[in-house]
Amino acid sequence: MTPLAAVIGALNIDLILQDLPHFARPGEQVNGPNVRLSPGGKGRNIAAMLAAWLGPGEVSMVGKLVQDERGLYQIPLESLKAAGVNTEDILIDRARSNNLPTLSIFLNRVDGKRASYYLPGENESLSSIDLDQVQPLLAQIAKADGVLVMTLEMPLTTAAHILEIAAELGLRVMLDPGGQPPQAEIDFSPLFNYPITWLKPNAEEARRLTGVRVHDLRTANRAAKRLLDKGVEHVLITNGERGAYGFSSEEAFHLRAPELSIPPEAESTGCGDQVLAVLCAVTLQGKGFREAAEMAVSAGSLQYCQAGLEPIRPDQIDEII
Repeated sequence: MTPLAAVIGALNIDLILQDLPHFARPGEQVNGPNVRLSPGGKGRNIAAMLAAWLGPGEVSMVGKLVQDERGLYQIPLESLKAAGVNTEDILIDRARSNNLPTLSIFLNRVDGKRASYYLPGENESLSSIDLDQVQPLLAQIAKADGVLVMTLEMPLTTAAHILEIAAELGLRVMLDPGGQPPQAEIDFSPLFNYPITWLKPNAEEARRLTGVRVHDLRTANRAAKRLLDKGVEHVLITNGERGAYGFSSEEAFHLRAPELSIPPEAESTGCGDQVLAVLCAVTLQGKGFREAAEMAVSAGSLQYCQAGLEPIRPDQIDEII
């Protein structure tokens, strides 16, 4: 079966500490009653969420894992297999068993406040040479009029190389610009040397890309114009409870988040990934940009309201639209 989509991004391990009474002060020990290990990474999340809409074998994951001696790498790998994602193009580094996969540590307090730590691993070493090995897969997807979905959980030089390959193949690209260190000054300009069909930043990522602070349709329009002028065809800027703003050369719209009952365990982790996955799935089903964006924003809102990162299903969207 030729997949309709390839996802390139990170495969992480999420270590989640729940129900902490407060964050520890220097020298203090705080006991938490609940802890769990879960698969994570924007790329992994998007692939699993996309497979829930397209079906088994329709999504291929491209990424890199280290085969660590503790076997932690199996957590994201097996989760993708269980979701029906093709994992044959995930590169496994078997030479450095003492290394760890990328770890994300989440501290969740009982009052809803959260903190997180990101410990880079093999994802950040994904190279242009690594990606040359998957050109046959990308060529198949281009021939099937599919989509390449990618995040920036990799060196910018690698991301630019992927975009160059996609351009040569005539492969449509959907880019989530998340994944770069939040405190670093990043030059994103090399990415815009190549065609990007859909770009989905959140408000903060839009600011990093354009220098414009987004808080409403007017400011989102200013940011989007700078991205459209760089050759991006469609821009969807998500903005939490304010919904999202969509732009192309032909339209501009504000999509409000649906009114849902917000439970105490609501959290934003994975919401943007869910938006991108549904945007891709509905687009591949032949829907236009605005309709796909509407369904994607609804899916992201539903993801916010549930515990964990279980993919939102199409029937759940039908209940609120």
